[in-house]
Amino acid sequence: MPWYAFILKTIFTSLTLGFGGSGGVITPIFYIGATSGNFFGGLVDGYIPLFAALGFVSVLAGATSAPIAAIIMSVELFGVNVAHYAALSVIIAFLMTGHRSVFPSQLLSMKKSEALNVNLGEEMVHTQATYTSRFFSNMRRIVRIIVIYSKKYFRK
Repeated sequence: MPWYAFILKTIFTSLTLGFGGSGGVITPIFYIGATSGNFFGGLVDGYIPLFAALGFVSVLAGATSAPIAAIIMSVELFGVNVAHYAALSVIIAFLMTGHRSVFPSQLLSMKKSEALNVNLGEEMVHTQATYTSRFFSNMRRIVRIIVIYSKKYFRK
């Protein structure tokens, strides 16, 4: 299998659905996740089956915004020994995708960050996330710390 298989599957699935073709989204999500995990496992010289399994459930959690279902699926499909790795990768993927889902009618029931203003109870397709002033003050603080430490580092 070529290393770029997950990229091709993403492109072809997007084109098919974009042109109005009929097709599911879950099976391509499984394929894209497993092949990207396989690719990443090869990059870091890791245990390929584990990375393929983690990619499988992580992309599922990120794309569907359903982390609990993805964690349960990982235990069912890959065994309890994978559960703690899967839970960690699923939560990271879930938090990184923001308030998006392949199911636009899914209801938003929680904020993924206190730095975002979102209306809970709305469908995800209608949700507009905006940053709070707290986000910008935290970013200013982080930049200030980086500048201070970089000045100290480069003086030496």
